[in-house]
Amino acid sequence: MFDEPDAADLALARWQLATLTGRLRCVEDERDAAVRDRDRNRELVLALRRSRSYRLGRALVDLARDPMRCFPSIAGRAARRLRRRAVIEAARPRPAVPPAAPVPGRVYVAIGLSRDGSHALIRALRQRVLVDADHLPVVVTDQPALRGLQVPGVVLEYLPDPATWSRHDPGARWEALLAGRVAQLCRDHRASRATVIDPRDPPTLARLLESVTDRSAVSLT
Repeated sequence: MFDEPDAADLALARWQLATLTGRLRCVEDERDAAVRDRDRNRELVLALRRSRSYRLGRALVDLARDPMRCFPSIAGRAARRLRRRAVIEAARPRPAVPPAAPVPGRVYVAIGLSRDGSHALIRALRQRVLVDADHLPVVVTDQPALRGLQVPGVVLEYLPDPATWSRHDPGARWEALLAGRVAQLCRDHRASRATVIDPRDPPTLARLLESVTDRSAVSLT
């Protein structure tokens, strides 16, 4: 017979499912936004092709490509104007290189950790990004001691624990609250990954540096 899972395993599984649900909501929102952008760009292209300036530009290009077809003098002048414009554009100073895009976020759901364990995790994540700043850690914590704390390079998001939330709103499911918060954080910080930390075995700095996905957590991409 199989051993019955304990309460901690069941709670962790529910948190993992809620986190995955939140991440999938963010992915769906990104997909819908990409479809809207595609449709909007398609409409702009069609409107441009129907415009008088576009038709005139196409006519000038056609004349420049085949000056002997008709109106050779007009085509020649148009071609020269186009060449002069190209020379002027090439001589203009290049715009400054835009700043590098901010690194993507990564959500860490750290629910159920003790005060000392929560502080140790924050220190480990802070040191992790100092060594390799490949992402912005966004930590979801239910530890009241971290509420309002400012940590350079780490974003802290406080979320009441399930027991506190059930007293505040008995009719609401805490997992739904977690899923919604994860989805919003993924959108706000362009997070491409969400990780649920096992409160019984939170990762150390050494394990965070070994691999992006550590052995004490389940990564949900």
